[in-house]
Amino acid sequence: MELISVFQIDTFRRLMLECILPMVLQRSSRKGSPVKANVADDADKDVYEQFDDYMEIVIQLGYVTLFASAYPLASLVSIVANWVEIRADCFKLAVLCQRPVVYRSSGLGMWKNLMASVIWMSALTNSLLFGFTSDQMMHYIPGFYVQDENGFTLLVHEKGWIVIFVIFGLERLLILSGLLVYAIVPAVPEDVTDALERRQYIRMEEQERSSRHDKKD
Repeated sequence: MELISVFQIDTFRRLMLECILPMVLQRSSRKGSPVKANVADDADKDVYEQFDDYMEIVIQLGYVTLFASAYPLASLVSIVANWVEIRADCFKLAVLCQRPVVYRSSGLGMWKNLMASVIWMSALTNSLLFGFTSDQMMHYIPGFYVQDENGFTLLVHEKGWIVIFVIFGLERLLILSGLLVYAIVPAVPEDVTDALERRQYIRMEEQERSSRHDKKD
């Protein structure tokens, strides 16, 4: 319940602080003031912080992957929140913030490595949550668990090593499944590769045609 509350409160906080509150403050500051020129009006806006948006998405990915067994509906809540936040970010970039400077990039940089680390770590965290901090595994193999006089669930003596073996076996199985998917599924889809090669071939043909035309002249 604490995990669900923290995740949902953080989701609503992002939407409130990133879109609704800045919009209200900006409109209240403009009330009664003359209309400025576009350049001067844009200079008075807040500077767009790219780092904050990336960090929020990575934190959200951590909630969805690291604690999937504890809160399976986090992915559904994230889809709805991201659907709203995409439009809120478009409004923020168009109205509330200064136009950001564009930089060419071939990928996500360090964020890709960070998200990959979170995803691989989720195999361990979900296995530990499944086996130690919830009653999920007890429903599958109840003979390995026992409750004491205070109502706490404990491992049966001399059978705890089997439970630990199963938990870490599941963790290795999840990692192996991820490695198989990583090896089988290409990073770039085949149709995208074909389209890029076709574009490159057409570009080379046009360059050769233009060079032959220049030689004739």
